[in-house]
Amino acid sequence: MVLFGGVRTVESFVQHGLVNEYWLKVNPVALGAGLPIFGALSRPQDLELVWQKAYASGVVGLRYRRRSSESGVLRSRYVA
Repeated sequence: MVLFGGVRTVESFVQHGLVNEYWLKVNPVALGAGLPIFGALSRPQDLELVWQKAYASGVVGLRYRRRSSESGVLRSRYVA
């Protein structure tokens, strides 16, 4: 499942441990304020970088996977 939503929607899924991968695009614009996606974590998340790409526009694409000890996890054909 792919989740698109505002910070509150994403934050809720993160809090409940329902996110296995984070696909982020970092746009080099300084806003000075904003809402954190990871602001309400009850404990640190152990993430590993599995993909990155720098675009000509300056945007950087990052893909992080949550490390876990789970075995036998079925993944879709869209997720490595």
